[in-house]
Amino acid sequence: MNYAKLLQATLDIAEEMLICGAEVGRVEDSIVRMCSAYGCTRVNAFIITSNIQVTFEDPEGNIVTQIRRIIRHDVNFDKLDYLNDLSRYICKYKPSLDELIKKYEEVMARKNLPVWIEYAGAVLIAAGFTVFFGGNINDAVTSAIMGLIITISMRTLGKFEENQMAKVFITSVIAGFSAILSVKIGLGNNVDKIMIGGIMLLIPGIAMTNSVRDMLTGDIVTGLLRLVNSLLTAAAIACGFALSLILTGGGAI
Repeated sequence: MNYAKLLQATLDIAEEMLICGAEVGRVEDSIVRMCSAYGCTRVNAFIITSNIQVTFEDPEGNIVTQIRRIIRHDVNFDKLDYLNDLSRYICKYKPSLDELIKKYEEVMARKNLPVWIEYAGAVLIAAGFTVFFGGNINDAVTSAIMGLIITISMRTLGKFEENQMAKVFITSVIAGFSAILSVKIGLGNNVDKIMIGGIMLLIPGIAMTNSVRDMLTGDIVTGLLRLVNSLLTAAAIACGFALSLILTGGGAI
């Protein structure tokens, strides 16, 4: 067994789990269990949102250490479920390195959910929250259209810009102008209710929830990093919508 390659394969799985939205404690536990299954001892894993560090002693007494930089985040619970299943399979059956890599590649080759599901979800979420916060049918329809605009904007900007806060800020400005314009032309009635529906698509709820879970389980550094990142993203959203209101003189609220 090439234990350096084993650790590399394990880090591939751990990296994707973290990218897909897993909390730090779960990823660290998965790393320890997978490495221990192959006879490795003194397994130590340290993870923050942008970095994974793992070191262990292999059965021959050699110390193996690797570091992985995390530069992207793309929440995908479907893929995360299969990665969790793979980690459990590894711990139970201890497959060969070639088989382990093959099964990992099979998970990564899974097709993503159809794009129309993402658009349908955006429409339902935006319209639903608009009605929930007191908007009427016209506002809900307008918010649904804005949900499509937000989704298209985020997907388009994702091809050219990796900075999440920049994408959120630009999208918020576009969404704010769309909401204000829709009211001015008579499509919607309440700018504030329409904007609320769109804001709900951009709020980093999963990251904020994971930050609290991380801190409650003792991963204070990771929890604080995620919390600060979530707050900065929320500030970018607020600034984007506020800019559209300022430039249009307050819209039609």
